[in-house]
Amino acid sequence: MAGKKSIPQERLPALQQIYDTLCFYLGFYDDEKHMVRQILDSEFVKPYFKEYRRDYLEITTQLEDIDCDELFGWCRSVNAFASPRYTSSSPNKEGWTALDHAAHFLVHVLHFSWQNDGEWTHGKFDPDNDQNIESDTEFHQVWAVLRYLQAEWEAANMEGWEVSGLDETFANLLSSEP
Repeated sequence: MAGKKSIPQERLPALQQIYDTLCFYLGFYDDEKHMVRQILDSEFVKPYFKEYRRDYLEITTQLEDIDCDELFGWCRSVNAFASPRYTSSSPNKEGWTALDHAAHFLVHVLHFSWQNDGEWTHGKFDPDNDQNIESDTEFHQVWAVLRYLQAEWEAANMEGWEVSGLDETFANLLSSEP
């Protein structure tokens, strides 16, 4: 899709509510909420969402809502953080599923952040270490960023966009935190 479409005015209140939940989940409150927008537009997130948008959102006919637990299990089962399929900067994406695209986004955002003193600093994905909740928290936070950015894109580009389901997903964020 050429050019950025604007989000219809009537959809903005629903997105604002979801944005506020994202801010709270990431640990930014009232006078700090603008910092979340800075993260979303930063070099740590923006280029990877641009790729996700180009290679998944703009070409698929049926978008999927990526469940965090499903993505977490997928990344764990395919060893996504060590697999060239997801760590490569230019993998062959033929036949990729929504989970593949989401895993690629997540792996790249976290790796880039870890290596460049970004927002997420833990340094590794370690789901088998019960005492290391920081790894799980970072995973959940980047998933939430992806879901929010996808919601913005959908609100701007999908005629039948509805917040139902998505608002529940974000309302459940706080209860799903590791």
